Amino acid sequence: MKKEIRLTEMQRTLVEEHLSVVHWTIRKHIHVNESIYGMGYDDLFQEGCIWLCHAAVSYHAEQALFATYAKTVVRNGLISYCRQLCRKENHFVRLTIGEHGELSTEDFIPDRSDTFHSYFSVVETLDFLESFAPNYHGVAKLGIEALELKIKGMSVTEIAQLYHVPTSHVGAWISRSAQKLRNDPNFLSGIL
Repeated sequence: MKKEIRLTEMQRTLVEEHLSVVHWTIRKHIHVNESIYGMGYDDLFQEGCIWLCHAAVSYHAEQALFATYAKTVVRNGLISYCRQLCRKENHFVRLTIGEHGELSTEDFIPDRSDTFHSYFSVVETLDFLESFAPNYHGVAKLGIEALELKIKGMSVTEIAQLYHVPTSHVGAWISRSAQKLRNDPNFLSGIL
């Protein structure tokens, strides 16, 4: 977005009071990768702040709380930004289900001749997994959340610390979600 944004004093105050929305949106929805130009935390935070300003300009108090509205605007803006960067950099993730039911991802430069797997950018992979989370509950839903965190770069140990559980629990969650996803025709049609 190149258009200059002029904020009123009230809009500027909204932005200043809600800068944490940008930080938490990046932490929850975006894969920070310092090795890819434009995907470092500082770059993403700057872009998120621009989208927060857009949210302040387009906000109507009668429709929703600003924080709720801003989260959506910032998230969507950052996802669009990341998609553009991923297309430029050709940085993709492959999402596959292994023969033992394990769900795995790996960074790679796509082999365009491989027609069996669909290739997703990091952001699209996270979006794809997130779209299935509401369909599941309990352990399977925790497994999808753990997969999202793994794609963002966290280790199983770090995820276990985040949830205050043993690492074996995280492995069980991921295994359960992989089993559910492996039997979900909508999920399979999305990755084949």
